[in-house]
Amino acid sequence: MFSTPGASSPHAIGHAVRIAYLHYLSAQDTARHHVAQFTAAAAELGAEVVVAAMNPVAGEEAVGADGSLWWRARGSVKDRFSRYLHEPKELVWNARYVARELKLLARLRPDVLLVRDHTPTASCLVARRLGLPLVIECNSPADEAHLYLNEYWHVPVVGSWLEGLKLRHADAVTVVSTALRDHLIARHAVDAGKFAVVPNGADTARFHPDVAPDPAVPRGDSPVIGFVGSFSRWHGPELLADMILAVGRARPKARFLLVGDGAERIGVMTAIASLGDRVLWTGAVPHERVPGLVAAMDVGVVPDAGFYMSPLKALEWMAAGRALVAPDTGPLREIAEDGVHALLFRQRSRDDLVAAVLRVVDEPGVRRRLGDAAAARVRAELTWTDNARKVLAACERARALRRGDLTCVAS
Repeated sequence: MFSTPGASSPHAIGHAVRIAYLHYLSAQDTARHHVAQFTAAAAELGAEVVVAAMNPVAGEEAVGADGSLWWRARGSVKDRFSRYLHEPKELVWNARYVARELKLLARLRPDVLLVRDHTPTASCLVARRLGLPLVIECNSPADEAHLYLNEYWHVPVVGSWLEGLKLRHADAVTVVSTALRDHLIARHAVDAGKFAVVPNGADTARFHPDVAPDPAVPRGDSPVIGFVGSFSRWHGPELLADMILAVGRARPKARFLLVGDGAERIGVMTAIASLGDRVLWTGAVPHERVPGLVAAMDVGVVPDAGFYMSPLKALEWMAAGRALVAPDTGPLREIAEDGVHALLFRQRSRDDLVAAVLRVVDEPGVRRRLGDAAAARVRAELTWTDNARKVLAACERARALRRGDLTCVAS
């Protein structure tokens, strides 16, 4: 747990608000970067944010893994039954979350409880018990588990029912896209006035057009087409591999940079092995190295994205002045206009994706124009400061609602 006290800032909000920001992320989850970047931006705006990781096993893999008989037996049971126990475990742990959160929040005495959405409903119970305004940060629908996480067995109906329960109990809900907001309203008949659409942000101090390219990526006359992220089902790994093969064959000088790891990485590597050293694989890298690797790309490709997703990678590549090629989904249209800030292709169309990539490969002027416009767009209204300002406004509305200050809520 760490805190970031508000500081004097030309962007500061009217008065400091003390926020307890709870999440249930594991120690290795890259979403912790989102938590840290929002928290820093909120502090710059004058808020005090206390962040608490509530997952009781975060980091346990580094503690107690001593090779003992008990530990080996535990690992064997986990390997055999984790598919079936993942969601039930979270539900059983809800009582533990309630106890931990009550103890923590009674000590912190925050003005607002901000919670990164997760399966448990503990925060709803805790907020009601302590009389705290509750703001839920929702980055994906409960349906995501059925769409992409089929390595787990899912308790039927329960996930969606809990989602509706939490949304109805919240005083305000932030969502990453209009599409996600509309889905949740239609699914659960929740008051639309609760929602604030808050796209992800980019750290423009770390991602900008003047960052030096990573020296491990050879420079040459041919453009580098890149992907940085997890090789997971929701990012369209098969489509990525198909595009690389097609573009690689059509443009023999084109090179490719692939950064990250994930369950689908081996499949992609196998599919494009014929391109040999024209493909540079880095595997997983420290987050600090990512800006330089993005700077080494000429083109950044998002192969696929869910109907609700506002990909953080797209914003970071735009901030870095890279030419972005991405699917034409509602959330991506909210951050990038086709032909102005990016080339958007018909979702899941291999031919359209390949055509878009070939265009930016063949036309340096288009790459520069898209990259310059994208970087300007992010600097203007898609930074973490912009993100934090909207979240803090939702927190203030939640406080006003609890106070019965309808004038403030309406404004």
